[in-house]
Amino acid sequence: MNADRLAYEIAARQGGAIRIDQARDAGLTKGQIDRRVRDGRWTALGRVSYRVMDMPGTRNLLSAAVATLPNAVVSHDAAAEIHRLPKLRRGAATVLVHSRTTHEFPGVTVHRCHDLLDEHIVESEGLPVTSIPRTIVDMARFLTTRHLTAVLDSVVAEQRTRVDDVQRIVDQVARRGKPGIQKIRWVLEDREMGPRSGTSLERRGAEVLREGGLPDPHFEYPIPWSPDRRFDAAYPLSRLAIEWDSRRWHEIREAFASDRERDRQAMLHGWKVLRFTWVDLTRSPDEVVGTVLRLLTPGSGVDATLRSR
Repeated sequence: MNADRLAYEIAARQGGAIRIDQARDAGLTKGQIDRRVRDGRWTALGRVSYRVMDMPGTRNLLSAAVATLPNAVVSHDAAAEIHRLPKLRRGAATVLVHSRTTHEFPGVTVHRCHDLLDEHIVESEGLPVTSIPRTIVDMARFLTTRHLTAVLDSVVAEQRTRVDDVQRIVDQVARRGKPGIQKIRWVLEDREMGPRSGTSLERRGAEVLREGGLPDPHFEYPIPWSPDRRFDAAYPLSRLAIEWDSRRWHEIREAFASDRERDRQAMLHGWKVLRFTWVDLTRSPDEVVGTVLRLLTPGSGVDATLRSR
């Protein structure tokens, strides 16, 4: 086969780019490659790769970068888009390479790190891509705490990852001064210990459940059939939601009606909703714990001795 034609076929599979070793394997000499660069047929991309043809689009940019940069992996915004993570920008071309490399690629943001493990990489759409938990950890440095919380809660609600999976990545890559690590730790703590900046009622509710020996629920849990709205707390495996009812809030007629509609929708989707007030939490916390306990299903993390209460 003609060497140029073979080189074009290789480049067409790689977003229009080819490495020098691939061009040589196709039958082109170094002199022939240099001549194609001088006469404008090819464009040099660094020292060891070339753009053979223009193939527009983010997907082609990513293919070209992965094919020509050493051990490059699609990451950050681009990985978030491939994984269809919610609430993040689209159309960005981003890859991750080892920190010892200094390569660049036109049109692509190249991040560097030294802590990317094989288990942090999955294949998607024919490309190596950081996994959902790793992508969330990588994006932490660029997002506000509120935004990061919304992203994490959405993918956990969709059962596409678990809080424990993200925590394991954090434990593997955490180091002093690593951007975003403290932020993601705060978010993970909130998922385990209750709302960091919640109202006194919400914090008291979390304390009552924990002091009663119950497993921690997911706080501010996205409602599966209406992910833009949230339950105050939830045990998804048991399809049990908890709402902390403020008297002042329920003096508003529209809010009362909205909550009743939310409860009806929960019932239609097979969920139970428990509502507790400040009086419940302060005067009869044992009754609150006992009510939640009776509605949790086996396998929800409740110790057998608690169930026998």
